[in-house]
Amino acid sequence: MDEPATLSLSSDLTSDPSARTSDFLHLVLLWARREPERVGECASVKRSHILGRGVERLPDDPPQLEWVRARPGANEPTGALSTPTLSRRQWRLVPANDAIDVENLGRRQLFHNGVQAQRCRARVGDTLGVGGVALFLVSKRPAFLPPFPFTPFDFGGADADGMVGETPESWLVREELTRLAAHPSHCLVLGESGSGKELCVRAIHARSARASGPFVARNAATIPTSLVEAELFGQAANYPNPGAGARKGLVGLADGGTLFLDEIGEMGELQQANLLRLLDAGQYQRLGEDRLRTCELRVMGATNRDPSLLKPDLLARFPERLLLPGLNARRADVPLLVRSIIQRLFEQGALTELPQLGMDLIDALVRHDYTLHFRELERLVRLSAQAPAGEPWTLNKALASELNPTPSQAALDIAQVRLALETSKNASEAAERLGLTNRYALYRLMKQLGLERTP
Repeated sequence: MDEPATLSLSSDLTSDPSARTSDFLHLVLLWARREPERVGECASVKRSHILGRGVERLPDDPPQLEWVRARPGANEPTGALSTPTLSRRQWRLVPANDAIDVENLGRRQLFHNGVQAQRCRARVGDTLGVGGVALFLVSKRPAFLPPFPFTPFDFGGADADGMVGETPESWLVREELTRLAAHPSHCLVLGESGSGKELCVRAIHARSARASGPFVARNAATIPTSLVEAELFGQAANYPNPGAGARKGLVGLADGGTLFLDEIGEMGELQQANLLRLLDAGQYQRLGEDRLRTCELRVMGATNRDPSLLKPDLLARFPERLLLPGLNARRADVPLLVRSIIQRLFEQGALTELPQLGMDLIDALVRHDYTLHFRELERLVRLSAQAPAGEPWTLNKALASELNPTPSQAALDIAQVRLALETSKNASEAAERLGLTNRYALYRLMKQLGLERTP
């Protein structure tokens, strides 16, 4: 395993102290047909800029966007976009408070939240697409991420703990995991269902001084009230019936390591009260025994409920808290997570090949409002896999019916499709202008709109 490394700050960052504490408008690359390895890169829009291919510009033009891979302590410059189908002067970008005014200068169509436009004002959270070429998210984030030691891993890939994400929110979670792993105190992990609570708990255990000890996990909501003491603390031999074997219980099994109680907020007050002495001094009593036992362990709890709903004296015994953001707070990570899900499905044999992904699909998944987060995203990715073998994955009917807000493809009206067909040499070019993956996606859309295919 590589040694942890702290990246040094680049000179342009250290010369601007405000960049360390202020958030600025950025474009984040979500999808690029010809440059998929660059997904997750970002470019600051602090002043007027041109988005285009290469670095050439007219004398009166503002500068081209400067793309970087932003990681704690340094921004790695990656150069201008080089996709041949992107115009050298594709968009003019002008920041306007918390929005960006966008003017389309190039031949490819501009899409704002999936709807074709010539000009638009894009706000934070909006998507901007160059038809068939690239898709971006308008984001507000710091110009650089504060440094902290981390184990290097591929940009956009999974880190050593299995976490995927390059947004500031993801890096803040990684920093918190590092801090919490160095402390022995009991910890409560808060976050909505599917936000990755167990993944983070396992990461804290793996990085801690208890890593060589046991990791015992149990969904606390499944422990019946009448059996909570037996499940947690175990029982002596011959109790409650002669011949019954001794049981260590979850606490005894976790001695020297970590006990993870998922959904701890679902435990009743009586069940919660059973944990207080354990959390205070590591003391517990097996059923059928008249003596106290002492163990040395760390208790990690997780809940998607408001922590104020926990018994106050139980909550007070979790001095450390970790709040996890959901996907709606880190939309720029969605394409990277989609890629990791597809890779895992391929390695498991659920897919025979790695598919190409359409801009309309990524746009819809990024703008979807999630309630179950990663679990929900995985289900949506599986719905996307209904494309015929060998064809790119685009926004299909089954997926569109699950999404909120209404997907981008549904926003394309008959007039827009007819205009693209009339001004293009062939169906493939029309599909690219509309932001669709290929002519087959265009044919499916035409069928939905009741348009006939011309010979």
